[in-house]
Amino acid sequence: MVLRRIIGCLGLATGFLWGAEDYWAFAPVSNSTPPTVGNSNWAREDLDRFVLAGIEKGGYLPTKTAEKRTLVRRAYLDLHGLPPTAAQITTFLQDEREDAWEKLIGELLESPRYGERWGRHWLDVARYADTNGMDEDIAHPSAWRYRDYVIAAFNEDKPFDQFIIEQLAGDLLPAKDLEEKRARTVGLGFLSVGPKMLACDDPDKMRRDIVDEQMDTMGRAFLGMTIGCARCHDHKIDPISIKDYYGLAGIFMSTKTLTKYSVVAEFHEHNLTEEHHKKRWQEVNRLEAVRKKKETSKEEKKRLGKEIATLTKDLPVPFMVMGVSEYPTQNIKVHLRGDYLTLGEEVSRGVPSAWTDGKKIIMPEKQSGRLELARWIASAENPLTSRVIVNRLWRWHFGRGIVPTPDNFGGLGERPTHPALLDHLAHKFVKSGWSVKAMHRLMMNSAIYRQSTQADPALSKDDPENKLFARWQRRRVESEVIRDSILMKSNRLDPTVGGSMLVVQPSKYADRGHLKAHSLVPRRTVYLPVYRSSGYDGQKAFDSADSAVSDGNRRSSTVAGQALYLMNSELMHESSKSLAEIVISQDSPNPTSWLINHLLGREATEKECLQGEKFVNDYGDEKEAWSAFARVLFSSNEFLYIE
Repeated sequence: MVLRRIIGCLGLATGFLWGAEDYWAFAPVSNSTPPTVGNSNWAREDLDRFVLAGIEKGGYLPTKTAEKRTLVRRAYLDLHGLPPTAAQITTFLQDEREDAWEKLIGELLESPRYGERWGRHWLDVARYADTNGMDEDIAHPSAWRYRDYVIAAFNEDKPFDQFIIEQLAGDLLPAKDLEEKRARTVGLGFLSVGPKMLACDDPDKMRRDIVDEQMDTMGRAFLGMTIGCARCHDHKIDPISIKDYYGLAGIFMSTKTLTKYSVVAEFHEHNLTEEHHKKRWQEVNRLEAVRKKKETSKEEKKRLGKEIATLTKDLPVPFMVMGVSEYPTQNIKVHLRGDYLTLGEEVSRGVPSAWTDGKKIIMPEKQSGRLELARWIASAENPLTSRVIVNRLWRWHFGRGIVPTPDNFGGLGERPTHPALLDHLAHKFVKSGWSVKAMHRLMMNSAIYRQSTQADPALSKDDPENKLFARWQRRRVESEVIRDSILMKSNRLDPTVGGSMLVVQPSKYADRGHLKAHSLVPRRTVYLPVYRSSGYDGQKAFDSADSAVSDGNRRSSTVAGQALYLMNSELMHESSKSLAEIVISQDSPNPTSWLINHLLGREATEKECLQGEKFVNDYGDEKEAWSAFARVLFSSNEFLYIE
């Protein structure tokens, strides 16, 4: 096979530690046949058979199906990042149709809440932020358009191959009109929102560092490959030579990210304002420049001010899109030991041949090659991309990837626990037209997804990491889900979709003085501006993503600071007070039962009702009592964990 020969030759020539037997991620995706299992009636989808075969091989039985009440809460938290209302739970419990579960999934996928939840997962991978961070925390005033683009892409079920191409080369795609041009260009934020050393006094180094960061993010996000190691030498683990690195780098060196590379550098934006509005803004800017001149008289400044006010009346703000553009194309020379001042041989722009099974991707003479690179990444012939994204979907649904290192399918990553299942899903994904929603339906309709957390103790002991996927893995919800759920259950959540809350200083720096005010705005957390230089206390406490790097595998910690935040934060106190007022206004014969059902989605026990009644009576002040009781329930594992 060509790939084996390439890897073997690379190993001999460069000292790679990779052997030919380790190339699993580069092998073509196979249409795996589901294995034969003993308990075939248990399986709901073909994918169940791949998992069940491993369970039976270990001598275990699959875990029983979870109760409907548990499943409906699981589905809402998983797809919306918000718990269901008591009425929504009741509706599902009373639905006796055989396809009730499938219909629930379909309804959840059609809600705009879905894109807000799953768009956030991708924003972690895209290391999204509204400010630059690093040495100069310059604001990204139009980055929010990329965030809204991602959310809309998930809601619209944009084919994932198209999603890839637009994020890498949307500006190079044909567009029939301005609206389509905007829609295709806004995805370029993927390449632009990364952190940059904007005050670097070496423009050449700055440019190469930006290219390195873009390549690293692209590799991890779409291919599950680390590329940066090859900047200075042949990759010691994965089949990427230093020549491969600079072949790829030539594509990105032929791409413009900044409009100037001197201190303080400025990032590039596409001005996609309607032409007649653009001309009015040009005139406004010209008049403003005249008005600011010292030699302009007071009378003239006053006249100009009136003229400017007339011009800007009902004038939409410019439609700016943060994103890369084209530079004159160039091939670059190998930087020996990564030093651009010590150059080796020139390398033609291209894609590493080990990735393409030896097929050469032809680069155009007068374009960077981003479009050709994007189309290869998004091709069904490329075995990496489909495997990487279905593994991400699996990880976000089940808490653990089939490949436990979703950002690294290389030699330093872990191997898949169920390789045939991974290929089965990747094949299905491409055949579905790269439909993410189709994969949601497939995974969530499985018997694996519907399992209970209450597994055989022997199974939990023998497989503590749940590598067999033989039970549902109980886990704490993410930081955004905690905040949004608290706001929702206290009737404070503002459902407004999209737009920017970022406040930019006249100097173009982000105004961090508004962080506190932003945190108190009761909108979904995905819409709060992300500051790389600092974050929101509640989000940091519960392991929000590090926006400086691509992160498809958020960690989950349990530390004392989390409990302190839940007890003392302004979010918790204001929400608890609001919920206390709701409890009192319900005039329920059993308010304890109502509150537990409202927050935890289940009926209260007789013991809990008695304890709640005693707690409120002993407390004294009724509103303060219910507020305190609400804080306890908000802080409980039953509220914070997905079962």
